[in-house]
Formats: sequence, structure tokens, C-alpha cells
Amino acid sequence: MNSLEKRTVQISENGKTVGVPALSPKWVEKRKFLHFVSPSTISNGIDLKDWCEITQFLKNDLHWLLKLPHHKFWSQIIYDKPLNASLVSFLQEAPRFYSEEKDVLKAIPTAWKLFKETQDLVFLTFVRMATHKESKDCYISPEMFGKLIYDNFIFDVPKMMDLCVLFGPTNSVLLSKMFKNIFVNQPKYKYDLEETAKGLVQVFQLILGQLGLESSQAAGSIHCGPLSVEELGELVVYTLDIAATLWYFIDIYPEAAPLLIDATIQNQLSDFYEKSIPSLCRQIETVSPNMKDKMVLNLNLARKFLIQIYNALLHSGSVKLLLAHSHDDPSWDREQPVELWLDWLTCLVSERQRHFIIDYNLIFQVQDDIDLITQLGIQMDSTRVEYIKLGLKEFRVEFGLSLTPASLRASDGGVDPAKISALILQVKELLPDLHESFIRVCLKHYDYNPEAVINAVLEDNLPPHLNEGHNIPDQQQPIPEPFVAFDEQTDISKKNRTKTVHFNEMRELLNDKQDMKHIILDRVDEQLAAEYEDEYDDTYDGHAVGSEEPDAHTGEDELRRSFVVPRILRPKMEEESEEEEENYNQTEEKPRDHFVTNPEEMRALAEQRRLSRRGNYRPGPAPSQRNVVGGPRGQGQEKETIVARRHKTENKTRGANHNRRSMADRKRREF
Repeated sequence: MNSLEKRTVQISENGKTVGVPALSPKWVEKRKFLHFVSPSTISNGIDLKDWCEITQFLKNDLHWLLKLPHHKFWSQIIYDKPLNASLVSFLQEAPRFYSEEKDVLKAIPTAWKLFKETQDLVFLTFVRMATHKESKDCYISPEMFGKLIYDNFIFDVPKMMDLCVLFGPTNSVLLSKMFKNIFVNQPKYKYDLEETAKGLVQVFQLILGQLGLESSQAAGSIHCGPLSVEELGELVVYTLDIAATLWYFIDIYPEAAPLLIDATIQNQLSDFYEKSIPSLCRQIETVSPNMKDKMVLNLNLARKFLIQIYNALLHSGSVKLLLAHSHDDPSWDREQPVELWLDWLTCLVSERQRHFIIDYNLIFQVQDDIDLITQLGIQMDSTRVEYIKLGLKEFRVEFGLSLTPASLRASDGGVDPAKISALILQVKELLPDLHESFIRVCLKHYDYNPEAVINAVLEDNLPPHLNEGHNIPDQQQPIPEPFVAFDEQTDISKKNRTKTVHFNEMRELLNDKQDMKHIILDRVDEQLAAEYEDEYDDTYDGHAVGSEEPDAHTGEDELRRSFVVPRILRPKMEEESEEEEENYNQTEEKPRDHFVTNPEEMRALAEQRRLSRRGNYRPGPAPSQRNVVGGPRGQGQEKETIVARRHKTENKTRGANHNRRSMADRKRREF
């Protein structure tokens, strides 16, 4: 069957059968699609019954839409503009995982169930819209699919980012397949992504302008003094929304990282963090305690997402490239990713972005990246590495932090009580309303991984047996400080770091026997150096040289060669006496030095061994020598000589020059 854009559907009209294109406004059914209403309106005056009625209508419409045949579904999506507006309203107004609006819905079980069902239908609708081939007969050609979704604004980059923050925590795998299908079939979205990155830079400047940290012309806003509590809360939530949306988009579609790097968003990100986070922390400190805890929680989540974004961009252009490419490939430049890593970290130190690099190092240890690059056999610029380390040390001293932050990776066999307390404090830093006993149970369930606990609570993805104690209030809530770096024991990157190092890459690294060979040779040299303690060369001390025998002496000093005065320094009488002694010694018969065995004897012994292997060897007399030369001419020859000559003549063809016999006969005939 033809693709959807080339297909026609036969229908009966006025008693006649006519063909209608499969994609046509004729298939659009007029329905009034309602816009989704934010749950915050329930607490702001709208009746709960009205909200549930509106959401129920939207749920029914989506259920009807998903049941349409392939050609009617796509005709409705393309030509029904109110339908697209309704779907966009849900993406914009639906509560995020960190929003207080979810708490409002959870307090009403019927409303929460209705919202979850509607949310699932919205997701399934977008999944079908991102699929160009549903079956063997229902499909759209890739070229036409890319044109339809782009020209009719079925998808755009802001929509995809909203999909990430809404469904990324629970459906990241399916979203990743959707985005790859969209970007592959329509490359124009990559250009839109570059323009979106420029818009994000303006958003950062806008927030700085609200805080009075950027010029009004650059930020597009005028700072009018201190912010009110409501304005401060909205600004913190807005910062969190931007950070969470961008992080989930990069995490679900990593191919977007190079495009964002080309827009230099990493520089704007670190600069925004360095300026805004300390200012927001100082202003939150003056807020009343009942509103302060929620602001601190949102701000810490925003800090975490901003640092994760920077790390994802940094690793996409450095560490991940080094792990993905084999170091045996000579055509690939391995130095460029290392230079990028050094440039980014050196820039942070040189520009004194102290708050950002300290928090970054507490979540993603800089030393871990240095060790990983070194293990790959790549030499780094030691001067720049030391510059980064010294800068980190200096900044930590300025803030009064420990120079050796501890790691909280849980061991396989049990966890120390002190570490459990630190893990509980780490979770309570972001979730201060949880009880310690509940956190302890959650940590045990998630193998003492604090990141997994935090994500499960925020995404409302806890197991049923843990969800019962979720809202138990804690008796003692910690008072957050205005600005401190992440707790030294926080190491949320451990889970993500293990994902980047795959078993195949580790196996290729271990299979490199060249480095192992050098290690073994170095170890052998160390052992030999440890055993060699003599002050002189004792290479030949174990051999008997001449008539000297190892047991002919009893002392170590006697084994050494005696001191001999050079001949030029001896007196004349002493020289004469020595010459006489040498002449006398020469007359004596000395035993031969058999340091090297006679080759003839060695060959004879080898021949005997060879014959003995044949079995029943009996040494016999040596073979007689055939004398073919004989005596002078004219005096006659002996019988042995005549027999030898005849034997030689008869056997001329057995060796080289096989025609010697025939040529000898020919010579005799001619003469």
C-alpha cells in the first residue's frame, strides 16, 4: 500500500464513489477541545467540580482521538488548530514534579487519579504524533513526515523541552527514541535548537536583571529595589524550571550538547550561577521560616540541575569522546578533548568563579576526571592541572571548607553509622520535611544511594510500602544557611559516573598488553635493584676461572683480585725477578682451560645421541676413505684406487650436476 500522502480513500457521495486524499480537511471532525486548567486555580477560587469536569472533557477527547484510523488521526492533527492549542495548554499548565500544585491534587484522590489518566493520554498522543510508521500499511514517508511536523508546528523545540520536564523522569527511554526520530527526519530542528540556546542566554540575563546584577539594557528589566516574598519565590521557581527543563532535555537527547556548546551556553551558565545563587541565598535568609524551607529546597534543586548541565556539556566534548574512540586509532586527535577539559576548568579558576567551581567539585570530583584521563594513557599539561588544583584549594580555604571532601559511596558490605547519618543529612538538605526514620528506610531500600532516594521522592515514584510514611513531619528541621556550598559529603555524581564507564571500554583498556609489559619490566627492575647491594661487579664470582675454584678460599677478601702495582711504577730489580718468575712458570705444563668445549667432541656426542635414538645402536668402525687420486701416472694403481674410481663414475648422477656422467662418456668417445 502507498504511503499516507499518496493514498486515496474511496467513499460514496451522492450515490457515486469518489476518491478522497488520505490527508484532507474532509476527514476533520469538528469538536470543541478545551484547554487544560492549572490545578493552582482550585485553591484560588475555582470549584473543584468545575476543574474535574474540564479535565474529564479533555480526557474523553484524547481517548477519542487515539482511536481514530491512521489517515483520520493525521488529518485531525494537521488541520484542527484548536486541538494543537489544547495539547500545548497541557504542556504549559501541567504541574511539574517539584510544583506545589501536585500536593493540591494529591490531597484529593479523585482529582489526582483523573490528572494521571489525562497525563498518560497526552503522552500517548505525542508518541503517535512522533511515529511515521505505525504498521506495514499505515505509514508516512520519512521526507513527508519531516515536512508535515515542521511546517504545521506539530513539534518545536519548546514543546520538546516541556515534554522532557513532564515525562522525562518516568519515560526517558521512549522520549529519547521520539526525539531521535524527529531530528533525523527533519534536520531543520537543529537550527531551531541553536536559536533556542541564544534565547536561554537572554533568560539568564533577565533573571540577573530582576536581582539587580545585570544592566537593565542587557537584561530587559529594571530592578526596583528588594524583592517581595512572593516575587522571590516566583523567581526561585522560575530558575528551577529553566534548570530542570534544560537538564532533562540534555539527558534525554545528548546529541543536543554540541549545538549548545557552539552557542557558548556553558560560559553563561557558570556566570549566571556565580552571580545569582549567592544573591538568592542571602535574600532567602530573611524570609519567614514557614516559607523559607520550600524556597531552599527549590533553590538547591536548581543548583544541582545547573551543575549537572555544565558537567554533561563538559563531558560530551571531552571524557565521553575519549571513552568512545579507541586510543589505537592514529587518525583521531586525542589531545583536543583534553585541551577542551583543561580550557573550561582553567577558565573557571582564572575568572574566580569560586562558588560555582566549589559546588561543581563537590558533586563531580575534578580529581576523578584527572585520574580517568591519566588511566587512558593521555598526558595532561601538568602546569595547568596544578593551576586548577591550587585554585580549588585556595577557594576552599577562603570559604573555610575542608581541603579533603569525603566520599559517601556506600560499601557493598554494610555502612558505617557515621556514614548513614551523613547520608540522612544529605537527603534532608533537599527534603527537610521528611522524618529521619523514613529516610533511613528509603536509604536501605535504595542501597544507601541518596540520589536515588531524592529522585524517587520528587518524582513520586516510591514503592507502595514506602509511600505510606512519605508525609510524616520531622520534629527537628535543620535551618539552612544563606550560602554554603553543597555539603562536603554530597556525591550525587557517583551514579551517573558509573554509567559513562562501560564494561566494553574497561575490557579494551585491560586488553592493552603494552602497558602491562612495561609494568612487569619495571617491577623486575625494582626487584633486581633491591637485591643488588655489592659495591663491585660480581657477575663472574660464581664461575671457576682458570685453576681458581670457588672453595679454594675461605674468606671474602681472598676471593677478590689482589692489588698489582703497574709495571711502570715497579723498581727495576722487581721487574727482573718477575720476568724470571714468568719464564719459570711458562716452562711448567698448565692444565688446559676447557671454558669452551672442543667443537669436534660436541659433534661426535651429538652424532652418538642421534644414533642412539634409533635403537640398538652399536658403535662400529669408522667408514673407509675412498682414494680416487692414486699414485703417479705410468706406475700403475692399487686395486682400492681402481674400485674407488669405478664407484665414483657409476654414481655421478646422484649429486648435483646430474649430466656429468653422460658428458664424461661423450668426452671419451670423442677422444
